[in-house]
Amino acid sequence: MATSNNTVVVSRIQNRRGLKQDLPQPLRSGEIGLSTDSRQVFIGGGEINSTENKVLIFENTDNAKQIVDSIANNQIISFTVPHRRYNTSLDGLDGNAKAFTHTGSTDVSATNSSRDVFRSTVGAGSVVSIESGAAFDADDLTVVKNGIVLTGNNTANISALTTEDYIFSTAGTNLSNDHTITFKTIPQTSDDIGITYYGNSAITRVLDGASSSDQNIKPGFSALTNFYNRNVGFGTVPQFLQIPTDLIVVNATTGTGYLGVQHKHIAVMALSTADVDTLTFTDFLVSRNSEKVTGANFTTAGQTVRVAYANANEKYATTANNFNRVYVTGGSDSDVDGVYPITAANATHFTYTAVGTLAASGTLAHTRVLEFDISGAPSSGNVTTSLNTVAGIINNTGNITTGSTITQAWHSLNLQPQYSTTTGAQLSSEKLYFTHRSTQSSTPLEFTLHESDSTLTNLKLTAGAYTQSTNTIRAQLEQFLAEAMVNPNLNVFENIKVNQRYKSNSSIDGSINTYTLNTNTEGTEISFDSNEEARNFSTLVNKLYFEYSIYNTPGAGGLGSLTVNSRGLTNVKNNIQLQTAEGAASGLPDVAYDSTETASVPASANTNIKTFDMSTYDTFVIDYTLDFRNGANLYRKVGLLQLTSYDYGSGQPADVVIQDYGTDKAVGSVTGNVQFTANVASSVLTLTAISSVNQSCSMKYLVRKWNAPST
Repeated sequence: MATSNNTVVVSRIQNRRGLKQDLPQPLRSGEIGLSTDSRQVFIGGGEINSTENKVLIFENTDNAKQIVDSIANNQIISFTVPHRRYNTSLDGLDGNAKAFTHTGSTDVSATNSSRDVFRSTVGAGSVVSIESGAAFDADDLTVVKNGIVLTGNNTANISALTTEDYIFSTAGTNLSNDHTITFKTIPQTSDDIGITYYGNSAITRVLDGASSSDQNIKPGFSALTNFYNRNVGFGTVPQFLQIPTDLIVVNATTGTGYLGVQHKHIAVMALSTADVDTLTFTDFLVSRNSEKVTGANFTTAGQTVRVAYANANEKYATTANNFNRVYVTGGSDSDVDGVYPITAANATHFTYTAVGTLAASGTLAHTRVLEFDISGAPSSGNVTTSLNTVAGIINNTGNITTGSTITQAWHSLNLQPQYSTTTGAQLSSEKLYFTHRSTQSSTPLEFTLHESDSTLTNLKLTAGAYTQSTNTIRAQLEQFLAEAMVNPNLNVFENIKVNQRYKSNSSIDGSINTYTLNTNTEGTEISFDSNEEARNFSTLVNKLYFEYSIYNTPGAGGLGSLTVNSRGLTNVKNNIQLQTAEGAASGLPDVAYDSTETASVPASANTNIKTFDMSTYDTFVIDYTLDFRNGANLYRKVGLLQLTSYDYGSGQPADVVIQDYGTDKAVGSVTGNVQFTANVASSVLTLTAISSVNQSCSMKYLVRKWNAPST
């Protein structure tokens, strides 16, 4: 009979694993995490309150810093909520006190007088929770001590606390009334305590209202309805354009927060105003507002208008599904204005036929119009099915252009059905939206829709210009948040900060500020005020970056695509990457680099490539390549840069030694070359490319660095 000594026990240890975007920020100390898509392995390098968890490092994804900057500028709105911190002896942390008191008009901490707990414009009686409409209590707060969330209670007797950590009470709902927090355990002088009055759910409520049947942000307040029920330029916000809740984060440790918007929120859009019930279409006509050419000279012969335009045959065409129409505005003779088919185009001019009694000559502005011939769509069924049969418009299938320069399809345009943001299911077969395809956090593309034989009318789309400031969710959100912040009856926001303004007018300009990422000199790290801020920012930018991977999939709200590197953009510094053959090839006899640092070198210009913080390292070795190619025209350079900086001492300025070992070749019409120089100022070394090449080049490079002095 078998005994316990003969029993074989098989155990298996499995470490954390998953997609790179889901990697914890940070991993726990000693915890191993495998990123299954990027094939990287990480280990947590320190405790949760480590200062290095306040720092993000850029991944070696191409253009990681540039993409992060672009996302921060276009897709992240920063804000602050009412908040109080106790983190110094000046706040009363003496190791003896249990109870701490502040008012709504108190500075956010004894060492921070930049703002009050509640902004000074909050009206009397309005220091209340938007969720209850009553004075704040422990259920409305998030209290953290050293990054750990505490549990509160509203009882008046501290001895009655069992599992709870504190009592919170208020003396009233005015800015001057006391707010008192009493702890069960005496805080230590080294503790960092944060009291945040609102969290993620409150910000979500500002956007979607008290309930599905209540448009108010707080009970009994109707002066400003929630965002989704407002008219945002094209009616109320449809479900597929609402902001996912996982892109809304409040940092309880610092009272700051981030609201992330997707590409569909920064894209200029035209939406069906009602269900499409007539499936009779001819041409779908659209022009880009940025392509407008002003001050063009014209002459007429009868009804023919001849417009001087160099290489017009490379811009205009007479064939279907092409730039075969012109949109004319601002003509010195208004009879030449309108949308007309192109009758001819050559190297010097194009012509079209106008109506009316035309002036012999004059000036006008013109914009080329792209025609999608959708007359072949079935006249029955639903609009989505019908238009999906037409190559070149739904999901941009097919090549919709012909000719010379205009052989490239206008891939940035999409006419698509509306989808659920949560399930991916199609919301409507009878409603569409028209927009541009996104690149990486690109500037919105403004366009104009033109009527043709009632096509727009039947699609329930409105003819006219669509702009960033009117027809983007982001612009309308800026307007709404500014109004919410200055309203004396609402106390949710202390500050709203955006970098790239989508909406700018006198009514909100003074209510919106800008923010700056605290990036180090070398552009390798970003520092934050707390672990939580760093974690949430990293999670947010990676989510916004990785959404590109699903953008071509209908049902994911797809507007376009970007080849997404599975490494992502940022990682908490304490997530230390382990060296593996898959993650990096360093140390192998044959080393391959799947990614490098990158830079753009414009034609015939001096460009700063990179800066280095000399307080850390003073010697650098850089392997690089430069490249331009277009058909038979080419510029290529490969080389090695050696740089070391030194200080003369005795009041003499610092200097740098630089050596460039490189060879290059220019082919075809390309002329010139690229050289490098460097200088040192204020302990910062700047590497500069000096280009005489008549084309813009892309640069890829690798950096090795160390300190030259032995001491």
